[in-house]
Amino acid sequence: MNFAGPLRRLYAFIIDLGLIFIVIYTVAPISGDAMFSKEAAPQDLFFFFGYFVIPTTIWGRTPGKWVAGIVVVDSDGRTPGPAAIPREMIGRFVSAIALGLGFAWMVFDPKRQGWHDKIAGTFVVDNPYSGGPQFLRDFFKLGEKTDDDSVESGDDQTPDPDQTTDKKTESGSSGDDQQQNPLEQTPNSEKQGKH
Repeated sequence: MNFAGPLRRLYAFIIDLGLIFIVIYTVAPISGDAMFSKEAAPQDLFFFFGYFVIPTTIWGRTPGKWVAGIVVVDSDGRTPGPAAIPREMIGRFVSAIALGLGFAWMVFDPKRQGWHDKIAGTFVVDNPYSGGPQFLRDFFKLGEKTDDDSVESGDDQTPDPDQTTDKKTESGSSGDDQQQNPLEQTPNSEKQGKH
């Protein structure tokens, strides 16, 4: 797994925070006291649950993570499912109440897990098939090697896709399989096993 660094995660959080503020400042004036006020705590909790927990449970990412090109996965490389609930609700609360130490922990952790990730057994990894502005995703990779950097020198011709597939089938795997998103490795390994 290629674990997402703290800056990319911060970038995703800033995007999420910006979207939340847009919703708050758009909905609050027209809703009166029905949303985003002292009297509307249950509705506000429902909104935040819907923004953070439901997308992370279903797709493994919020809109901010989608733009940043990262995704939350479990130890098997799949979307977390119900494990996202303790991650987003209990884990984030514990991380924040400890003066943010739970979030800062990911800077020192070799797997880039914050306390909320450790509580739920999840990881945040790169998702090369995600949307978002490519230049910003490249900026936040901070020196990671990209596929463009690994082009062999002296080979000016574009390889024939059929020849490339045959070489991958003969060798059993290629170096690209190791750098793929864990969510995408399973279909490739199943295709190779069927040949």
